[in-house]
Amino acid sequence: MPSRSPSLRLLAPVLAGFFIMGFCDMVAPVTARIAAECPPSQQTAVHFLPSMVFLWFLLLAAPVAAWMERAGRKRVALAGYALTVVGLAVPFAAGRGCGLVWYFVGFGLLGIGNTVLQVAVNPMLACIVPPERMSGYLTVGQIFRNCSLLLVAPLVTLAAARFGAWNLLLPLYAALTLGAALWMQAVPIPERYAEPAGPVAAPGTAAASGATVLSGPAAAPGALDAFRLLRLPLVRLGVLGVVFFIMADVGNGFLSARLIDDPSSLFTSAGYYACRIVGTIVGAWALQRFSERRYLRWNLAAAMLLAAGLVLVRSEAAVYLFMGLLGFTFACLFPSFYAVATKGAGGQANGAAGLLIMAISAGALSGPLCGALTRLAGAHAAMLFVLACLAGMYLIARRIPEPLPGAPAGKTAD
Repeated sequence: MPSRSPSLRLLAPVLAGFFIMGFCDMVAPVTARIAAECPPSQQTAVHFLPSMVFLWFLLLAAPVAAWMERAGRKRVALAGYALTVVGLAVPFAAGRGCGLVWYFVGFGLLGIGNTVLQVAVNPMLACIVPPERMSGYLTVGQIFRNCSLLLVAPLVTLAAARFGAWNLLLPLYAALTLGAALWMQAVPIPERYAEPAGPVAAPGTAAASGATVLSGPAAAPGALDAFRLLRLPLVRLGVLGVVFFIMADVGNGFLSARLIDDPSSLFTSAGYYACRIVGTIVGAWALQRFSERRYLRWNLAAAMLLAAGLVLVRSEAAVYLFMGLLGFTFACLFPSFYAVATKGAGGQANGAAGLLIMAISAGALSGPLCGALTRLAGAHAAMLFVLACLAGMYLIARRIPEPLPGAPAGKTAD
């Protein structure tokens, strides 16, 4: 029987949520502009601003998931939108050149709002998309998020050059977030979804016997149960892969603004995110034909060469080229590690997904580490941090077995 197509009326406001999720990723690139407003004594503290976004994934993912089981996905998502609006408004309302504390407060609220959105929007998508097509629509969601990232550098550069105030980006993003919240509020998105039996179902469960499992408020595992999943090899590898990926990705965002952002240039780091969009589309095609292990090994080998090149090259054209190609290779690394972990969890995929959301908190380490390396040896040398993260992912990818549980027939393995 062919899969039903999800209603566009339901799908569109949820995909808009992925676009709003990308707003938190503007913190790493704009840190360089905030640093220019601060005295030398505060430069070290500025590099902790990206940490204020990612720290909350570790602290709040499990409590928010538990709250969502009582309050519902839509109500939690709307709370995430509200926190995002306030987080964007605080530093703008404080005024240009405001104390660094206002940026910490605002970006902290932005990070909390993004954590709440991440916890709510992904399962909300599962309420309206057939399970067998979920990975494809998650890829579409990533394209929407990458489009959001693509706009950061041009908008900041335009606002700074035209109006002399890069922070005009903040009220613009707040208005878009408010619009997305009103859109979601107006649409009756279901709170329950059907998860048919599949080859990854755990023995002894209803799914393993061929029944259809209704996933609802009572289906979520406890936090302790989720941590026990780390004993499963594929879950452990997938979570470690996400940890290294998030650190490398945030590091790239932090360093790209220092390597290639130039107010007089039309290219800036927008090219990095444009290449990521192309990479997401190509990666979605490749992952339908090749195994996750093979895709990861190819992309990570190429990414390591590009990161090593960025340590060495000084030509502006070469830096633009290498950074853009690096964005291409990064595009589908997260979905690949996500698939490894959830497939390896069997019938406890929800618990594995919770661990993966918590793993995003690793991005809190990248800002301080890249900032320290930049001060010591420059932004090019700081790419060694990204290279080390890529090497860690490559070693993890080599340990992923073939085939993965539940892998569809027809994928090319090693």
